[in-house]
Amino acid sequence: MTMEFSVLGPLEVRRDGEPVRFPSGKVRTLLAVLLLRANKVVPVDELVEILWESGAPNPSRARATLHMVVTRLRQALGEPDAVRAASGGYLLDVHPDRLDLHRYRALTAAGRYHEALDLWRGAPLPDVKSDAVHASAIAPLLEDRLGVLEQRVDADLAAGRAVELVAELRELTRDHPLRERFWGQLMLALYRSGRQADALAAYREVRELLDAELGVEPGPALRELHEHILIANPSLAKPRQAVTECSVPRMLPARNPHFVGRSTELAELTAQLPKVGHRKGAPRVVTIAGTAGVGKTTLAVYWANEVAEHFPGGRLYLNLRGFDPTGEPVPPAEAVRTFLDAFEVSPEAIPASFDKQVALYRRILEERAVLIVLDNARDAEQVRPLLPGDSRCFVIVTSRDRLAGLVANEGAHPVPLAMLDPVESTALLTRRLGEDRVSADPAATAELVEHCAGLPLALAIVAARAAINPHFALRGMAAELADGRHRLDYLDAGDPDAGVRNVFSWSHRFLGPAAARLFRLIGLSTAVDTSVPAAAALAGVPVPEAAAALAELTRAHLLFEQHPGRYTTYDLLRRYAAELAAAEEAEPDRDAAVERLLNWFLHTAFGANRWLRQDIRPLTVELLDGVRPLEFGSFDEAVHWFDVECHNLLPAAWDAFHRGWWRYLPALSTNMWLFLNLRYRQSDTIRLCDSAMVAARHLGDLAAESGAMNNLGVVFGRLGRFDEAIGHLTGALALGERAEDPRNTRIALNNLGMAYNAVGRADLALDCLTRALEICRAQEVRTGEAVLMDTLATVHRALGERERAVECLEQALRLNLDNDDLYSVGINLANLGRLHHELGRTAAATDALERALELSRSLSDRHNEALALAWLGDVLDGSGDVTGACQHWRAALAIFKELDAPETRELGVRLLAHAPVQVSTG
Repeated sequence: MTMEFSVLGPLEVRRDGEPVRFPSGKVRTLLAVLLLRANKVVPVDELVEILWESGAPNPSRARATLHMVVTRLRQALGEPDAVRAASGGYLLDVHPDRLDLHRYRALTAAGRYHEALDLWRGAPLPDVKSDAVHASAIAPLLEDRLGVLEQRVDADLAAGRAVELVAELRELTRDHPLRERFWGQLMLALYRSGRQADALAAYREVRELLDAELGVEPGPALRELHEHILIANPSLAKPRQAVTECSVPRMLPARNPHFVGRSTELAELTAQLPKVGHRKGAPRVVTIAGTAGVGKTTLAVYWANEVAEHFPGGRLYLNLRGFDPTGEPVPPAEAVRTFLDAFEVSPEAIPASFDKQVALYRRILEERAVLIVLDNARDAEQVRPLLPGDSRCFVIVTSRDRLAGLVANEGAHPVPLAMLDPVESTALLTRRLGEDRVSADPAATAELVEHCAGLPLALAIVAARAAINPHFALRGMAAELADGRHRLDYLDAGDPDAGVRNVFSWSHRFLGPAAARLFRLIGLSTAVDTSVPAAAALAGVPVPEAAAALAELTRAHLLFEQHPGRYTTYDLLRRYAAELAAAEEAEPDRDAAVERLLNWFLHTAFGANRWLRQDIRPLTVELLDGVRPLEFGSFDEAVHWFDVECHNLLPAAWDAFHRGWWRYLPALSTNMWLFLNLRYRQSDTIRLCDSAMVAARHLGDLAAESGAMNNLGVVFGRLGRFDEAIGHLTGALALGERAEDPRNTRIALNNLGMAYNAVGRADLALDCLTRALEICRAQEVRTGEAVLMDTLATVHRALGERERAVECLEQALRLNLDNDDLYSVGINLANLGRLHHELGRTAAATDALERALELSRSLSDRHNEALALAWLGDVLDGSGDVTGACQHWRAALAIFKELDAPETRELGVRLLAHAPVQVSTG
C-alpha cells in the first residue's frame, strides 16, 4: 500500500492513487502539523497547544485526549505504524518521494526550480483551520516559495530567456510591489531585451513607490544595477551560447544475455523518461545502489541499451572503479577528459584547468539529449563534476554507496536494488542451465535458491559450476551448500574478482575501523535487525559513534535501513561478518559484546514495562559498562518499543538460555510477560516462562521460580486449560510462601482465585482473594488492590451479586485511573459495561463499553477490544438491533480467530444462531 501526501495546496492524501477522505477539525490539523514536520518528532505539549488554541478544556487529560486524536488519524490512514510515538511526542513516517513538500525542497536544492514550483496547487492548507499552523508554518512556506521563484527567474535570465520573462515579471512586481529583487530582475530582463529606456523607467517606478510607501530609497543592489544599465555595462550582456558541433558517442557495453527479473526496478527507471526530452532543465539523475554482487551494473546496462534510442545525443559509459579490488577510483579529472575525448573534442580546444574542462563538458551537453551511465561510483564527490548542467540528459549512477548526498542535494531519484526473489532466482538458474535440468529436481533447485539468498552473484557462481559440470546433480550441490559454515567457501569462484567472499571484502576494506568492528559484531548477534542504541550497546560505544558507523555501513550496502533507524543485512553478509568476528575478535571480546546487547535489551525492557505496570520488581542484573538503556516518556512509546523489538528480544532470550546465562532469563520473562499477554502471544509466553523456571532452578532462586510459574499459570488460564493453570498457580503460591515473598504470594493468590472462579469454585476463589487483599492493604500496594478488586468483581458476578460486583469494579477503576494504568482501565470498563447490561442499564453499558473499545484500540489491546465488541453486540441484541449486534459479533470473532482465543467457538455458535450463512467458526 502506497500513501502519498500533498500540502502545497489543499490537504490531500492518496492511498494507491485513490483519494482518502479525512474528517475536518483536530484530526486534519494534526495530520497537517505532522506532515509539515514529517519524519521529525513534534512534542506532545506543542501539539496540545496547537490543537486547543483557546486552551485545553481539561489540561490534566489533554494527553489522553490527544492520544484519541492520534488513534483516529491512524485509523483514517489505515496504517497503524505510520504515526509513531517517540521521545515525548509523535512523528509521521513519510518517504521523501511521497510528500510534495519534501519533493519541493529536494528539487529546489538541486536547482530544478521549474519542477519545484510546478508542485504548488495554490495556497497551502486552506482547509486547515488553525491560526497557529498558519503563523508558524504556512507563512514561512509562502515566503520560501517567493525566494525559489526569484531563483528560478535568475536561472531563466542566465539561460537567455529575457524576452519571455518580461510579462511575468510585470505581474510579479504588481503582486509584490515592495520586493526589490523582482524589480531588479524586471530591469535586467528589459535591458537584455533591448529596452534600456524601459529598464530605466522601471527603476524610476520602484523608486517612487518605495518613497511613497516607506519613505526610503531603493537598496544598494538595485541602485548598482541602475548605474550599470545607465552606462550599458558589458557585464549585463546575454550569457554565452553553448558548444554545438561534436561527435555522437556510443559507449554502452553489451547487455548480459542471462538478465532476468527486476520488473519493478525497470518500470521505475522507465517512469523517469517522460520527464526527459521535453523542455530543458536540470538533468534527471537516478542512483542504483545495492550490496556487492546484487546486479547493479547488469541492471543499468540492460536498461540503458533498452532505451538508447531516446538519447540521440549519445550514450556515455564509464566504470569509475569506486570499489575496485586492484586499483584506485577514477579521478573526476580523468573521467571528464575521457568524456571530452568521446565527443572527439580536439586536444587544442580542451582547456588546461579542470574547472574549465568541466564547463566545456557541460556546454557540450547543454543542447543534447545524452544518456550517461556512471558505473561503480565511490561516492557523491566523485560523481558531481560529471553531472550535466541544465540540459535534456539522463544520468544513471551505480554504487555500493547509497549516494545520499546526490539524493538530498542534486534531487537524484534512488532505485535501491535488493536481492532477487525466489521466482526471479529460479528464472536465472533456468536461463543458465535450461528448463529440463532445473525442472528435473525442483526441490533441489529451491534449496539452491534458498542457500544463495537471492544474491545474483552467488546464483551465477552456482549456475556456472553446474554448467561446467553437467554430470553434477543439483541435489548434491544443494547438499554442499546446506552447510552454512562452509557456504562462502563453496561460493568461491576461483577468481579473485568473482568469489562472493572476495567481492564482499572489497566493500569491507574501505570501511573505517569503527564501522568494520561494528559489522563484525553484528555477525555475532541473534537480532533480526538493529537500532542505533542497540548497536551502541553491542559495540560498547556512545550512540553518536554507533550512528556514524551504521551510516557508513549503510552507505557501503553492508547493512540496509529496513525501517527508519533500524538496520539489517542479508544472510550471506551476516555469515561473512561472523567469519570476520571469529578471525579478528578474541573470544572474551565476542562474549562481552553479545552480553552488552542482552543487558541493554533487559534494562530497556524493564524501563518499558514500568509504563505497562508500575508494581514490578527492581532488576537484580547490574547495568554493564558501555550500556545506555532507553528511557520512555509515555505508555505509547513503551509499547511501540516492545512491538518493534519483540522479534529480537525473544531470540536473545533463547541465546541466553543456550549459553547458560541463567540470571537474565527470569528478569526477561518478568519484564516481557505483560506485553506478550497484551499481544496474546501465548506460545512465546509459555516457552519464555518455561525457560525462566529452568534458569531459576539453576540459580536456586525460589522467588524467581514462583514468578515464572505464576505467569505460566495465568497463560494456561487464558487458554482455558484450567487444570494446568491451577496446578502451576498452586505451585507458585507454595514457592512464594517458602521464599517469604509477600508480593509473589498475593499475586499467586489473586490468579489462583481467578482460576478457581473459572471452574465454579467461588468459595475457594473468595478465600484466595480475601487473603491476597489482606496482604495488599497491609503493604499499601494500591496497584495490587486494583487488580484484586477487578477479580473480586468477577467472583461476585459468578455468585449473582452483580451490584456488589459493580462496586468492586468502580473501586478498581478509581485506583487504576489514579495509577494511570490505562491498560487495566480498559479491562475495568469492559467488565463494568457487561455488568450494566446484565442489570438492564443499557445507556450505562453502552457508554462503558464504547469507552473500553476506544481505549483498547488506542492501546492495541486486541483481546479486550474483541471482548468490548462482543459485549456491545449483546447490548444491541438486547435492544432488538440484531443487524448491529451481528456486525459487532463478526468484528469480535475476527479478532478472536486471529488470536486463537478460547472465546472463538462460543461466539461463533451465537452468530450461527442469528446469521448462519454469514460466519464460519472453522
